[in-house]
Amino acid sequence: MKQESILLAQLKEGYRYNSDSLILADFILECGIKNELLDVGSGCGILGILLKKFNEKIKLSMIDIQEKNIQLIKQNLKSNHVEAEVFCDDFLKFSTQKKFDFIISNPPFYRQEAYKSQNLHKTISKFQSYLPLDEFICKANSMLKPRGILYFCYEVLALDKICLALEKKKLKMTKICFVHTDKNDKARLVLIEAKKSVKSFCEVLPPFFVYENGNLSQKMQVIHSRFILESYDF
Repeated sequence: MKQESILLAQLKEGYRYNSDSLILADFILECGIKNELLDVGSGCGILGILLKKFNEKIKLSMIDIQEKNIQLIKQNLKSNHVEAEVFCDDFLKFSTQKKFDFIISNPPFYRQEAYKSQNLHKTISKFQSYLPLDEFICKANSMLKPRGILYFCYEVLALDKICLALEKKKLKMTKICFVHTDKNDKARLVLIEAKKSVKSFCEVLPPFFVYENGNLSQKMQVIHSRFILESYDF
């Protein structure tokens, strides 16, 4: 597919996307997506829009609890000529008869003891109390089709809780990748593929390093060349 810039409006004083969204999008595209896909906690829409630009055949739905984000999503969909069904709703209370082949999310995972911003938009976007892990996985499971797939990223310190929550809902972790800021740093993020109603083994992928010896890693350089983004204040 011919590469083209993706134009993204963001709030000047609100939460703004970071490299985690790009790394997760790359992970998802490498693993594979098709058919009905729901992007949970879409923010400005970066994740869903990136995936749709690289796989035009997916039927994209996006949901976010914040009205400001819905405005951003609609603006960014229009700017990038992407079609999607958009819902302004609390994912945990969201009701639809539609089931999805894939659910994707870069959910809020900061813990309560972390510093909270006075900016409500940032706080809702970052803190897990607004979308608790157990409830997120439970709701995602209920909205997936049989053998549906959940893709998400989360702080690596919560891996034990992630495993328990997935097992409780009989979602099988089938791929996992640990993300490190630098080659000599401990993992800070984990990328997960979990499938519904399967008995597959879990594949541990090679670790992802954002930097190597202080320089942007080759893999991260490839991602930046793959996803050409331009942002502006909305």
